[in-house]
Amino acid sequence: MSSGISRRAVLQTAAVSTAVAATGVSLSACSSSGTTGGDIGSAGKDLAPFPAHVPTDKAPVADLPATDSGVQAGYLKYPGELTESVPEKPGDGSKISAWITSWGATPLPKDGNKYWQAIEADLGVELDITVVPAAEYSKKLTALMASGQMPDILQMVPTPNEAQFVAAKCQDMTEFISGDAIKKYPNLANIPPYAWKAAGRFAGKLYGIPVERPVAGHGHIVNQEKCKEAGLLVPEVGGMGVEEFTKGLQQISGRGKWALGAEKAGAFGFNAWIANFGSPNVWSVKDGAFLNYIETDEFQAGLEQMTKWYKSGVTRVNPLTLDGATAKTEFFGKKVFSVVNSTIGFRGAVIENKGAFTVDYTLPFKPSNGATPKHWLGSGMYGYTVLKQAPKARIELILRVMNYLAAPFGTKEWELVNYGQEGTHFTRGKDGGPVKTDLALSGSGGADQLPVYYIAAAPQPLYIPDHPDATRRQYAWQQKVVPIGEASAHYGLRANAWAQAEEALMQQREDAIKDVVTGRKSLSDWADVVKEFKRKGGDKAADALAKEHEAAGKV
Repeated sequence: MSSGISRRAVLQTAAVSTAVAATGVSLSACSSSGTTGGDIGSAGKDLAPFPAHVPTDKAPVADLPATDSGVQAGYLKYPGELTESVPEKPGDGSKISAWITSWGATPLPKDGNKYWQAIEADLGVELDITVVPAAEYSKKLTALMASGQMPDILQMVPTPNEAQFVAAKCQDMTEFISGDAIKKYPNLANIPPYAWKAAGRFAGKLYGIPVERPVAGHGHIVNQEKCKEAGLLVPEVGGMGVEEFTKGLQQISGRGKWALGAEKAGAFGFNAWIANFGSPNVWSVKDGAFLNYIETDEFQAGLEQMTKWYKSGVTRVNPLTLDGATAKTEFFGKKVFSVVNSTIGFRGAVIENKGAFTVDYTLPFKPSNGATPKHWLGSGMYGYTVLKQAPKARIELILRVMNYLAAPFGTKEWELVNYGQEGTHFTRGKDGGPVKTDLALSGSGGADQLPVYYIAAAPQPLYIPDHPDATRRQYAWQQKVVPIGEASAHYGLRANAWAQAEEALMQQREDAIKDVVTGRKSLSDWADVVKEFKRKGGDKAADALAKEHEAAGKV
C-alpha cells in the first residue's frame, strides 16, 4: 500500500460504540500493574530502562554492512549453511493461545496444516491461534478488550483505549526484559533500540515487545526504464530541481498512463513528497513545544506541489476509487510508472514483477521553496505484542517461545518461521534461498496465512532472493535517504490526550490532503484544517506529548 495511514488505516476501522464505551469504563476502574485512572503517561514516574541491545552472533556477516543511522544490513545471496539459534525446544508441551492479524487467506485447520504442525513441533507447545483478517482486527480487538477476556499472546494495533488497556490488563514485563534481563532471551536482545523505543513505556513501565521494521520508511518506487527515459534518476539527493522533475513526469504521462500511481489509502503517497520541501516529520519540537507538521509552511509547500501535479495530469486520475491491490496491479501492468511504498513493498514489487521492468527508487529533489530536502523515517516498528498476566514461570515460557520466533536471518528457525518446510512451502532458488510454492503464495497452508512472525520477529534483513542487483539498489537508496531522515518526536511516547485523539486527527489530515489535491477544497482552506485539528484535540495532544518528551529525555 502507499503511505500515511496506509496499512494502519485498514486496521483503524471504527469500532462498535458500545464496546468502546465498555472498554473505557473497565479501564478507568482498573489500577493493576501500578497504573491509576487509566494514566498511560510517564511524566513524573520512575522510568524503566529499555532492554540492553546485544547483536546476535548467529546471523551471517552482511555483504552490505548496516549503519548506526539505520541503513539495513544487505545480503546478496542466501547463507550456504544455516545456524541454529535455539538448540533446545523452548516449550513444555502446554497450550498457548494467541490472537494475530493476517493479510493472507484464512489458514487451513491445524490437522491439515503442515506449516502449523511444523511450528508446534519445533516450539514444543500447542498453539491455539486465532487469526483475524486485518480489515476486522481493530473492531474485534476492541470487543475483546471490552469482554475482559484475553489470550496468552495478543498482537496490538492502534485501537481506541489501546494503551489504557495494556497498562491496566496486560503483564508488566519490566522485570523480564528491562536492561540486562533481556539477555536471558538472546534473539529478543538482538532487537535494536529504536524498535524498543517505538514500543515505548506505559506509565514508566515496559509492556510491549516490538515487531521490528526498517526505519528507512516509504519511498518513491519506480519503473527504472521509464524514469531513465524521463531523466528522473540522479545520483544525489537534490540532484535535480522540482521543475525539472515535473517535466520528466510529464514526459511519461498521457494516453491513459501516468507517471505517479495513487490510491485512496495514504493520501496519494504524500509522505514521499512533502518531506522534499523540508517539512518536519509528524511531530517536531521547537523551543520545548510540540508542533504538528500540518501547521508548517513547508508542509503546505509540498501539498501545493502535489496539487499542481494532479492538475497537470501526471498523477493517476480518480485515485479515490483505487484500493492497494488495484494500484499494485496497475504498476506491474505499466499503466502507472511508480508507487509509494515501504522497503518491504519494494522487495515484494521486485519479486512479483517477474522481471517485466527494473524496480528502482528516485531520490528527493531540490524543492522550489529553497529548503533542504528531508526524508521521513519510520518508527522502526510494525506493532507490538503484549501478554496476559500470569505467574512468572508462565511468562518465561512464553518469552522462550517468542525468543524462538525472533531468530535472526541465516538460522534454521528463521527459515521455518518465515517460509515453512522445504518441498512443501518453498523450493530453493538460484542462490539457495527459499522461493515460495503455489501453496504458500495462494493457498491457505503457509507462513503468510498463519503469520506467527507478527508475534515476534528478528530485525528485517535486506535480502531479495535471486535479485542481488535489486538489493544493491535499495541499499544505495537507504544510504542516501537515511542520513537526511527525520523521525517524529512522538515515536514511543504515551499520552492520554494523543491516544484519544490520534485516530480522528490522522483521518482528518488524510481527508483534507485528498480534498485539496483533487480540487474539492482550495489550499487557502488549509488554515481552517489546522484550526479544526487544534480544536479537536491537537493542542491538548501537543501539550501532553511535550511533557512526555521532557520526561523521556531525563533518562
